[in-house]
Amino acid sequence: MKKEIAERLHAEYDLLWHDSMSALPDGWTEPLVNLLERMYRLSTVGPSNFMAPGVITWCQLRVAVYQSSAMAFASPMMPPGKWHPDRALACVEALAEFHGQTQETCVVCGADAFLRMRILGSNTEGVFCDEHNPGASDEA
Repeated sequence: MKKEIAERLHAEYDLLWHDSMSALPDGWTEPLVNLLERMYRLSTVGPSNFMAPGVITWCQLRVAVYQSSAMAFASPMMPPGKWHPDRALACVEALAEFHGQTQETCVVCGADAFLRMRILGSNTEGVFCDEHNPGASDEA
């Protein structure tokens, strides 16, 4: 990910940001923003008084990048009794959606894409749109 994009996301989602997110390719920025936004909404707490709304750190996120997708992992920061079942389910759904979005998003431009694999006749592996498929000229 470009340094300026990583810095902007780090500033905007400071409590949820982890340096592992910088390893994502530029094309997967939108799936990451979708994940961070969902996790941010889950982290927002109502005001104990009207002057003090805020964000709590209830989990830490990490991202692992693979050729065919990326996965996000959440580590709970609150004791199990503080996790409401709806929040836990929403967290798992957000993580799964992020993984699925990276499998369908071009690593270069963020357009709709699909997995290109060597075993299926391509000479490269990864998630690419038709325009950015590195093996397209060889396959034609």
